[in-house]
Amino acid sequence: MKNLTHTWQQAVHEAIAEGDPNELERKIQLAEVAIFERIDTFSADDSGEDVALFQALGKLQALRENYRPRKHHSG
Repeated sequence: MKNLTHTWQQAVHEAIAEGDPNELERKIQLAEVAIFERIDTFSADDSGEDVALFQALGKLQALRENYRPRKHHSG
């Protein structure tokens, strides 16, 4: 199971490290998919990983909100 852990953690790291705003949403989506795939295969024996998975989802959501293009309204 360590390989699956590495997969989602690596995907989250790549999303957080992404410097290109044009690639950020794609990297966030890839990380979310990796997390949800891990949740699907999650076992109670993986102590603490459940907390880390849900914290990572929160970080990705915050990243998405912070870097979402802002629309400027004139008026």
